[in-house]
Amino acid sequence: MRSWMLGAGVLDEDQAPADLGELCTLLRKGAKRNEPGFIDAWMGVLLHRVSADDGWDADLAARVLVQAMLPHACRMLRGCVRSGEDIEDVAQVVIASLWEVVRTFPIARRPRKVAAGLRLELWHRVSRELKRELAPSEYLDETWAAALPGGVEPADAVEPVLLARAAEEAGLQAAASAVEELEGARGEMVALLVWALESEVLTAEAASGICDHYREGAPQDAATASAWGVSPVALRRRRSRAVARLRQAAPQWVEAA
Repeated sequence: MRSWMLGAGVLDEDQAPADLGELCTLLRKGAKRNEPGFIDAWMGVLLHRVSADDGWDADLAARVLVQAMLPHACRMLRGCVRSGEDIEDVAQVVIASLWEVVRTFPIARRPRKVAAGLRLELWHRVSRELKRELAPSEYLDETWAAALPGGVEPADAVEPVLLARAAEEAGLQAAASAVEELEGARGEMVALLVWALESEVLTAEAASGICDHYREGAPQDAATASAWGVSPVALRRRRSRAVARLRQAAPQWVEAA
């Protein structure tokens, strides 16, 4: 693994320790410092190894990637477990999904924003798998059942809940606080905004502006502009530019999903 990082120019000879554990620690520390492009570079190297063959090298690269993404998977797991469910059952879905995402990620087609792409793929796969695994006849505690919109099957409620968790983590509080709205066109828009934030297509301010405006019962531009300290005209122009960027990037989101 050290030779892979050196060969790709991710690390210099004097930076890379020979011990695998020390090397992984170094890579994770670099990722936590948010060094520009660093995490995408070393994750990309490992993903290319994963996709190159099915041998020992691919298994090693995949295991290192799974280990690096476990903190994110654990945060996702905490958001997926409902009262009355066995955390081990949900954990199996999340970890199995993480392994599959790492082993199947199309790095040749999507070589940029690798870390964000892996997180997004994990969210999509966990959402699908939990929805498939959760039978409508499964036991539900009264508190959870009472929180479901009338007539909604539990299996259909899984994806909006996960989307709300992803929105909250991305900083879209308006979307996270209204789970019942995250279906249909509204749900697709919020999913697109979460992806746009992960992929750095939009800033948090721009994404929040779109999320808050395009919903039922949204405040008038005058009220929103006053709260943000800008004129209504400036607010509309800012939102229009953000929508244009989002429209241009939307085909990439469709491909990722």
